[in-house]
Amino acid sequence: MKLTRNQQVVQFLNSIESKNEYFATLSDKSYLRLYDACDDFHLRTRIIKSAWEYLSSQFSALGNLKSTINPVSILHTNAGTGKVLADCPSDATQLTAINNDVLCKKISDLLNQNSAIDFRYTSEIGDISEYFIMGNKGNTREHDIVFTQPFKTTYYKDIDSTRVGSYDYLEYYSVRSLDFLVKGGYLCVFAHPNKFNILRNNRDLFTQSKEVFAYHNPSKMDEYGCLIFKKN
Repeated sequence: MKLTRNQQVVQFLNSIESKNEYFATLSDKSYLRLYDACDDFHLRTRIIKSAWEYLSSQFSALGNLKSTINPVSILHTNAGTGKVLADCPSDATQLTAINNDVLCKKISDLLNQNSAIDFRYTSEIGDISEYFIMGNKGNTREHDIVFTQPFKTTYYKDIDSTRVGSYDYLEYYSVRSLDFLVKGGYLCVFAHPNKFNILRNNRDLFTQSKEVFAYHNPSKMDEYGCLIFKKN
């Protein structure tokens, strides 16, 4: 029986697991991006590019720099294959990927392997709700930029017993992501444009941040778009 593409990717990941060191080629990375069981598979290249173009206009360090004394700290709360972080236009960054799926984490680690070799990329398995198991203690690490792509789940409701934990998944992960931002930092939410107004009308997002950028393809409302908020 012919293996599906996803099965082939899993087979490839299993085959390199026994090797002490494996350096993914550009061809490997292009192939791994085709794995469609991670949340970010449906993010189109133009959406990711538009987000980075805006953020680059706000951070000079996201230009074509190789190093900087103060790298831009960037978190993705559910990184999927890690292609958003891998498409970062600058090396002057410190990247952190959180994933809830082991296979997606493995792919993300390979797509961001060059950054990891330079000690500019780390990853972990988990969910940001786990930082609030005892309520909001204010002990989250703060970043300059946070990406999130809320996916439908109720996992957080059994963990985060605060008022924020009563939100639906889209609002919950968007609002909670603000807790990982420095003041003046930027939150980029990937969501379908027909749900943009849910975020625009959320009282926590409204009082704690302001919308500074929005992008979607008006001819394809079923595709993801992005909303960027600046934390007050």
